Amino acid sequence: MNAERSLLAAPISAEMLVSTDLDEVYRWLVECQYSPIRLDAGDLPALGQGTWLRVGPRITARRAILCTLWLVEDVARGGCLVAGHLRFVAHPTTSSVKVTFDGRTTARPRTEEPSAGSNAARQLLVLVAAAIERPRTVAPVEMAS
Repeated sequence: MNAERSLLAAPISAEMLVSTDLDEVYRWLVECQYSPIRLDAGDLPALGQGTWLRVGPRITARRAILCTLWLVEDVARGGCLVAGHLRFVAHPTTSSVKVTFDGRTTARPRTEEPSAGSNAARQLLVLVAAAIERPRTVAPVEMAS
């Protein structure tokens, strides 16, 4: 029973440096808050299924931005696979930003390796970094009412 419970809400985390500034991060977060991003199974191989990336409102500070993040199966009905928070902290002297994700996943990883959850978190950060660094080309999603 405890093994099943740990899979239902397994903690995951990762961090990396991104070559961007907080202005770019802020613009990306504003776009994503109102237009979720569709991710294919190949985008996050550790999860092995398509999802939608959604972000919540931002909390900003002088050199940092914090927001919530969800990966959901269906943008209209939910089915949350990963939930947590993204933290962006600007380096005081360079033009890089440290991005950190801390959260939990209900998705069963494709492999039973202990590092599978961390792999999913790292893959998520790589996707976030790539999305921030390139212009948005995805059309907005129409929400079903």
